[in-house]
Amino acid sequence: MSSLRKTTAALIRRTTYSATTTTTSAGGRVVPPPAAEGGAAALPHDGVGVATEIEKSIASGALQRRQQQQQQVKWQPDAAAQQASPAAATTTATSTATTAEAAAAASVVRPYSEVPGLRPLPLIGNSWRFAPLIGSYKISDLDKVMHDLHVNYGKMAKVGGLIGHPDLLFVFDGDEIRNIFKKEEAMPHRPSMPTLRHYKGELRRDFFGDVAGLIGVHGPKWEAFRQEVQHILLQPQTAKKYIPPLNDIASEFMVRIDEMRNEREELPDNFLHELYKWALECKPSCNNVCNVLVFTALFLDVHLAVGRVSLDTRLGCLKPEGSAEAQQIIEAINTFFWAVPELELRMPLWRLYPTKAYRSFVRALDQFSAICMKNIGKTMDKADLDQASDVHKSEADISIVERIVRKTGNRKLAAVLALDLFLVGVDTTSVAASSTIYQLAKNPEKQQRLFEELKQAFPTRDAQINQHVLEQMPYMRACVKETLRMRPVVIANGRSLQADAVINGYHIPKGTHVIFPHLVLSNDPTYFPEPKRFIPERWLKQGTALAEGCPHAGQKIHPFVSLPFGYGRRMCVGRRFAEIELHTLLAKIFRKYKVSYGAEEFVYRVNSTYIPQSPLNFKLTLREE
Repeated sequence: MSSLRKTTAALIRRTTYSATTTTTSAGGRVVPPPAAEGGAAALPHDGVGVATEIEKSIASGALQRRQQQQQQVKWQPDAAAQQASPAAATTTATSTATTAEAAAAASVVRPYSEVPGLRPLPLIGNSWRFAPLIGSYKISDLDKVMHDLHVNYGKMAKVGGLIGHPDLLFVFDGDEIRNIFKKEEAMPHRPSMPTLRHYKGELRRDFFGDVAGLIGVHGPKWEAFRQEVQHILLQPQTAKKYIPPLNDIASEFMVRIDEMRNEREELPDNFLHELYKWALECKPSCNNVCNVLVFTALFLDVHLAVGRVSLDTRLGCLKPEGSAEAQQIIEAINTFFWAVPELELRMPLWRLYPTKAYRSFVRALDQFSAICMKNIGKTMDKADLDQASDVHKSEADISIVERIVRKTGNRKLAAVLALDLFLVGVDTTSVAASSTIYQLAKNPEKQQRLFEELKQAFPTRDAQINQHVLEQMPYMRACVKETLRMRPVVIANGRSLQADAVINGYHIPKGTHVIFPHLVLSNDPTYFPEPKRFIPERWLKQGTALAEGCPHAGQKIHPFVSLPFGYGRRMCVGRRFAEIELHTLLAKIFRKYKVSYGAEEFVYRVNSTYIPQSPLNFKLTLREE
C-alpha cells in the first residue's frame, strides 16, 4: 500500500460523523447519542471511524453549553412575566412582550455549522466518499445513502465539503418540505447540472444562443421560455387530443409483445429496452420527477412528449427489424444518464481537462442533437408546406412542435423544446411502466381487481382507449400512484436556496442545495402505514366499492411526501401526457393477459433515474374473452 493510501486510510479511520455527538429530539431538546452495548459510544452507521478522546471531550463540552443556553432561553419568558404587573397590561406592554418573545425565538435558531451530517475530512471534505477504491458510497447506491442519512441523522442531514459542488441538505420532513415550497420565489431554482449549462451556454452556444430551453436553466431565461410553451403544454385538452394516436401505438406495441413471448409465455429479460422503444415512439412522458435523482435527474424540468406527439412522425421503433436512428437515440440517452452522476457527484475534473465521462457526455449530446434536429427539421418543413397548401388537419395530427411554431413563430424555440422533450422523455415512462407491471404481477389479488375494472370498460381483450374509458379507471390510477410512491422514477426533488432560510430550526445559507428525498419519505411508516405493501386502495376515497375492507383507504396523505411530478411552477409540464400514455398501455396489457413474475424481488439502481436492473421476463398468460 502506498504512503498516500496509508495516510488517507488513517484519516478515514479517525473521521467521525458530526451527528454522533448530538441528536435533536422531536421537541427540539439536544440529547447525547445512545450508548452501545457495554456502555461504549455507538459507532457511526457505516463504520467509517470513531471519535478520538479529545473529540469526545470537545463534543461533551459543547453539548453541556448548548443545554445551558437552551435552559436560559426557556426561563427568559417566565422571568419577564414575573416582573410585569397586571396594571401594565397595556398595548405598549403587549408590544414589548411580543418583541421579547420574537427575540427569544430568534435566539434558539442554531447555526449552520451545527446541522448534523457527514463530517468532512480536512482538504478533501466529503468528496472521498464517492471516490473509487477508498470511497464508502457508490453512485448507483444513492438510494441506500439517503436511507442511511435518514436513519443516522433524523429529519435533516448535511453533506458538505463536496469539492467543486455546493453543500447538499437532505430534508426528511414533510412539513418542512411544504414550508420550503410555499415560500419559494416566482422563479424557483432547481439544483441544476453545470455540465449541461456548459454544453448549452458555452460549448454549443452557437446553436442554443439565448434559447436554452427548460432543462438546467433558471431565472428570466427559464421564465420567458416557459411562458411561451406552458399555455399549450399545460392545457388539459391538449393532452386529450393525442389519445387516438397513442392508442394506436400501444396497440402496435401489443402485437410486438405477443411476438416476443417465448414457448413458456415469458418476455425477454431485456423487455425494458423494448419499453424504451415504445416510449420513444409515442411519447409523452414526465418529470419532476426531475426531480430526478437527488443529485442528477432531480435537476430535470420536463419529461414530455416525443416522437408522435412532439413531431407528428413515427420513428419506426416498433418494427421487428428495429430502427437504426431509434437505437442511436436510446444509446445516446443512456450514455447521457450514465455520465451525469459521474460528472455531478465526483470532483469536477472535467473543468480542468476533458475526462472520459465528459467526452462521452458531449459525444452523446452531439449525436442525439444531430438525429433529433434532422427529424425536427422535417416536421417543421412539412408543417410549413401544409399551412401554405391550406391542408386541413385533425387536432391529433398537429404536433407539439407545430403548435409552438404557430403560436410563437419561433422555430428555434420549438426545436429546443423538442430536444428537451426527447432527452428526458424516454427513460422515465418506460421505468414507471415496468415497475407498475412488476407490482401487479407480484400482487395477484390487486391485479384481479384491476382486471375486473378493465373488463367492465372493455368487453373484449383488444381494448381500445378513448377519453371516456380513461376517466372510468380509478383503480388503474391508484395502481400507478402506489407504484410511484414505492418506486419513484426519480428518487428526489430539490431547490437551490436563493436567500438565507431557517429550516428545522437551523440557519441555512443562500446557495445551499436542499434535497427532498421522496423515495425515503414515501416509504416511511410515519407517513404511509405498511409502506412496503402494495396497497392501491390507500389512494381511493373511503366508502367506495374498490376501497372496501382496506383500513388505509380515505386516510389523509401528506401532500408533500410523494411528489412524482414535482410541485409548483417547476412541476412537470408533461404530467397529463405521461399519465395517458401509462394508463393506455397498462390497460391493454392487463385486459389481455394475466401477468406473473417468478423471479426474486426487483433490484433497483440509480442511473439518474431509478431503474430496475433485474430481468423483466414477465410471464403473460392470455385471458379468456
